[in-house]
Amino acid sequence: MKKFSILGKTEKMDWFFIGVTLLLMGIGVLLVYSATSTVSEIPFYQTLWFKQIAYFLAGIVIAIGLTFIKITVWRKIALPLYLVSLVLLIIVLFFAGDVKGAGRWIDLGFFKLQPSEFAKIAYLLMISTWLSKHPVDFLKFKTFVVPGLLFIFPFVLVLRQPDLSTALVFTMVTLTGLFMAGLRLSEVFFIVSPFFSVILSHSQVAYSQLFWGGFICVLGFLLYRRRLPIALGMAIFLINIFAGYTSTMAWNHLEPHQQKRVETFFNPMADPKGDGYQVLQSMTAIGSGGLSGKGFGNGTQTNLSFLPEEHTDFIFSVLGEQFGFIGCAIVLILYFLFLWRAMEIAKLYAHPFVVILSSGVCAIIFFHVTVNIAMTIGLMPVTGLPLPFLSYGGSFAMTCMCLVGLLCNMRLQGYKMKGKN
Repeated sequence: MKKFSILGKTEKMDWFFIGVTLLLMGIGVLLVYSATSTVSEIPFYQTLWFKQIAYFLAGIVIAIGLTFIKITVWRKIALPLYLVSLVLLIIVLFFAGDVKGAGRWIDLGFFKLQPSEFAKIAYLLMISTWLSKHPVDFLKFKTFVVPGLLFIFPFVLVLRQPDLSTALVFTMVTLTGLFMAGLRLSEVFFIVSPFFSVILSHSQVAYSQLFWGGFICVLGFLLYRRRLPIALGMAIFLINIFAGYTSTMAWNHLEPHQQKRVETFFNPMADPKGDGYQVLQSMTAIGSGGLSGKGFGNGTQTNLSFLPEEHTDFIFSVLGEQFGFIGCAIVLILYFLFLWRAMEIAKLYAHPFVVILSSGVCAIIFFHVTVNIAMTIGLMPVTGLPLPFLSYGGSFAMTCMCLVGLLCNMRLQGYKMKGKN
């Protein structure tokens, strides 16, 4: 019996997915226009909304080009692209432009290149290529050596910029890749458990010792149920104990602006005109939108410039103020549809490279969407992660379109990988 696929013929483009992507891009341009329309009169070709259109058009051309590159070529050039990305990340440490205390851009004159965005794509290709040929086994440490080395170099270089939020994107891609390459969900949890121990045990968290104690109990129970070798189980448990007691040390290694963001997250009213200003204004903007919003271009917080970075990091606040709960719900549904169709590619083709790469793209988009929206409504500390397809930015717009191109490539040519290693 012929297998039915909700995606249709495997050799055809997924036009529904492309339509969802174009709709998100269109909404993004409208929001950038609305957020910046009060700027003093300048030629239209110098406006941010027009530049965003130009970035997207260039991105569409790039995505189309990426769609028709053979998947075998991606696997061959993954290592060179990865090495180039590391070189760019090293260069940015010495010659980057300084924006609000963080050096992340290389000024090319006509365009500001953010190497960390290019590194996301290069790393995704590299880790997908390696893990597709070398599955991991939680009980075999040697299977983690190369993936660990591939991860640590870009992670540390991005962290040095400093850009913790983008560094965590690499972490998300790695964990997703390891899960798709053979790890159980419980094993992924064991890997990230020390991170949770650091967070839950820190004094900034109310009732921190109580939460951490409960976490350690749950961890011990899961380790017992998993029946890991005694040495490995004890090592994981002791590492978590050590991580919990050294949380203050981890806190002291954060940059001052990162510490401020965490402190503001727990108590934005402590400094409502300073570090808590962005979060409070963002929550005010979203809350004032109500059910249907104030209407396109009628946002008080936006038009009167109460909301900082409204066209980049806080574009979701503009959406909430002007289009209300309904507008926000529609955009969230569009993101869900985007991720759903992308993950269907992994289901359609069982080849490890296609599965890991498609899942990795979803991990990047999902992480950006979750963290950015949670930030704007006060559920997470303020970060520099933009909202895919909606936030203004040349490098990030190009990155999003490259990711779309890779997904279309997997969708169109994934069937050719059947039977190949």
